[in-house]
Amino acid sequence: MNKKYSLQFMLTLVVSASAFACLLLTMFFYWNIRNSQDTPSRQDTFSELMSIINNRFIGTYNMDEIANEAMRAAVDSLDDDWSYFMSPEEYTVFLENSNNRYTGIGVEVRIDEETEGIMVMGVYRDSGADLAGLTIGDVITGVDGESIQGLTLPEIRQKLRRPLGETANLTVLRADGEYHTVTVQYDIVFTNPVTYEMLENNIGYVSLRNFEESAGERFVTAVRALIDEGAVAFIYDVRSNNGGRVSEVTHILDFLLPEGEIFISVDRSGVENITRSGPSFIDIPAVVLVNSFSYSGAEYFAAMLHEYDYAPSVGEQTTGKNRMQTTIPLTNGSAVHLSTGHYLTKNRISLFDNGGFTPDYEIALTEDEQLLFRRGELDHKDDPQLQKALQLLS
Repeated sequence: MNKKYSLQFMLTLVVSASAFACLLLTMFFYWNIRNSQDTPSRQDTFSELMSIINNRFIGTYNMDEIANEAMRAAVDSLDDDWSYFMSPEEYTVFLENSNNRYTGIGVEVRIDEETEGIMVMGVYRDSGADLAGLTIGDVITGVDGESIQGLTLPEIRQKLRRPLGETANLTVLRADGEYHTVTVQYDIVFTNPVTYEMLENNIGYVSLRNFEESAGERFVTAVRALIDEGAVAFIYDVRSNNGGRVSEVTHILDFLLPEGEIFISVDRSGVENITRSGPSFIDIPAVVLVNSFSYSGAEYFAAMLHEYDYAPSVGEQTTGKNRMQTTIPLTNGSAVHLSTGHYLTKNRISLFDNGGFTPDYEIALTEDEQLLFRRGELDHKDDPQLQKALQLLS
């Protein structure tokens, strides 16, 4: 039998349900408010700290510097060798360097563990550093009378930053153990990422300094030019190449390799994103040269040519890196360079887990040969790694 309910009963039921729902919502919001009051947010704690500094600190301070250092510390606390924060000024330098063109003195450097200064690893020809007499192995410990020992590379780069045409007085520790003051002038420095020449027996030699902007296009131009000159084989030199942009690496791999997977990135969820090459490729014998300073994209390049049985490799064990970074600009002009994924070779090998890429023919340079190589003064006939490559191709 069907039951009939009066209008009054229905209205009473609706009102009761609404009241109950309101009671539940009230209890929910009260619980959240109370919970948030019991456990202050990190933003509230930071605001509290800044308020204390603002109201009670007796010295002077710069709010932008505090914010930058707080963000820098946050990224540093991730304990990731490849993630770092950049202030607006540092980010500007980063963009210039990644374009292979910047205002500077024209040196490549690394932190010297013994002195905590920076050791000169390379000097660009006709740059301010070259004209001032800076050489490979010099250690810069001060700028304009102020010590840079113990600072990070981004902090040192900021200390060294000057407008075009200005000068800086560098305190330089030389091999003789004596400190010297060297005055360098700032000029436009263009880093040509690719150089090439024809060697004996029509073997083309292509040197890749980095994989930054225009490296892929210049590499393709170099290979095609050498083929037009009659090259029958190639040596691809990525020794002391510190990597660069994924787009430049895949541009070159797509040009050289047959159709297949050429880059496998893996996001934080473990999802693979695969880049493939097209059907056209360069079917000419080749050898790759690597060393212990072949880094990131350079070692990946050598590993991929190896896995495709495209080119054997000669040299030393490479650095070992498989994390990929994304540079994310922030609202105040700064940026964070953050590890957002990792990459694997075609055979799903992690170069980090393997401790780098192991060349097919391991040949190390002596200390004297390494010094000459970094200076760009190691003659081809005195370069055992290059000579081994020539032997393989002959």
